[in-house]
Amino acid sequence: MKPRGASPKEKGEGRARALWRSLTGKNSAQGLRIIVLLLLAVACVVIVLPIAMRMRLPSALVLPAAALLLLSMVLKVFAVRSFYRKIALYVADSVLLLLFNIFAGWEAASVVRQSSSIYLLYVCVLSEFYLSAPTLRDDAIMFGVNLAAYTFVYIVNAVQAGEIALAFDLSSQYFVGLLVIVLHFVMFGFAMTLARKNRQIEENLRELEESRNELMRAYEKVEEATVIEERNRIAKDIHDTAGHSLTTVIMQTEAARLALGRDDEEARRCIAAANLQAKNCLEELRLSVHLLSGRGEDITFREYLEEILATTAEGTGLTVRSKIDDIELTEPAERFIANTLREGISNGVRHGGSTAFLFELRDMGNYVEFLLSDNGRGVDKQTFREGFGLSGMRAKAEALGGMVQYSSEPEEGFEIRLSLPGSLKLPQGGKEGKQ
Repeated sequence: MKPRGASPKEKGEGRARALWRSLTGKNSAQGLRIIVLLLLAVACVVIVLPIAMRMRLPSALVLPAAALLLLSMVLKVFAVRSFYRKIALYVADSVLLLLFNIFAGWEAASVVRQSSSIYLLYVCVLSEFYLSAPTLRDDAIMFGVNLAAYTFVYIVNAVQAGEIALAFDLSSQYFVGLLVIVLHFVMFGFAMTLARKNRQIEENLRELEESRNELMRAYEKVEEATVIEERNRIAKDIHDTAGHSLTTVIMQTEAARLALGRDDEEARRCIAAANLQAKNCLEELRLSVHLLSGRGEDITFREYLEEILATTAEGTGLTVRSKIDDIELTEPAERFIANTLREGISNGVRHGGSTAFLFELRDMGNYVEFLLSDNGRGVDKQTFREGFGLSGMRAKAEALGGMVQYSSEPEEGFEIRLSLPGSLKLPQGGKEGKQ
């Protein structure tokens, strides 16, 4: 079936809607301004037409006044959009309304009881002003100025006609106009106040949405930086854990190799210890990958450090003495101390050939002191350079608000002295509050 084309009536309605959209766009206030313009044109025709048919001066001067009023309204609706650029036109409107009022009532037999519709022009001009003004104060000023001018012309005309005694009769044309203009101001003022508040709310919501989007973008950047920092931390944990544990495994397997054929029981013991240490290393790596420190939740920090020392001494022939105060620290601080202990022992064995270590962790009140010294070969201060492990250790200590010192002499071993602020301590039993 062939589709039926649009009828001429439908085409006409479509063109009318298109024309209206082109004039108003999506601005409802602009549509209201066009309606006000049309009403102003009708009011001018109704008032001016009887006067134009007589064409007697000075009443005929109402014709150019009406034309100029319409021209001013057209400019305000279609040409000048900024309120502050319209101010000159509003001043001209007030003057033209004053002249229009004077000339339109020039030939009236009775000023008090004439059936004039001049106030409709005031309503139209003020409507456009109320739609454009940014504040209620501006509306009140324009309303007051034009009401005063309207009242002034009325009184002057009443005096000239000798009707001043009846000028404020409740049935007079003045009170009809006064009532219309006042009610118009009240209703428009209320409506425009609501509209302005609504616009302000929409702008605030838009700003809030923009702020929310900016915060989301900033959060994503912070989250990305946090992920990178956490990856670096995990890499450091893996480095410390794997380095320490694998060094122990290598030493045990090397001891087993040397004991083969000479002391098979010792070799088997070393191999078993190396196997156990390798399993511990794998478990610690798994815990690091899962963002855990390797510490069980059912033991104290002191017991955790003692376990690290015991695992280190087992099957390696290392001598480890320790003095550890029973203190609880924040999780980052405890993880750092545990990793520093592993790293220090691993470095002492690998680089210094150490066979004995002294470890102390003491609560000094305002700070916590960490001390690890060994009996290794030591280093010359002049040639000593911090490697990846030691430089990372210093950076982490400073990030926690502490400091680290390294001291050594050739054939005098190596010492790590670390101080962390007392603010990192937790009350006894505060383990549950760590996050």
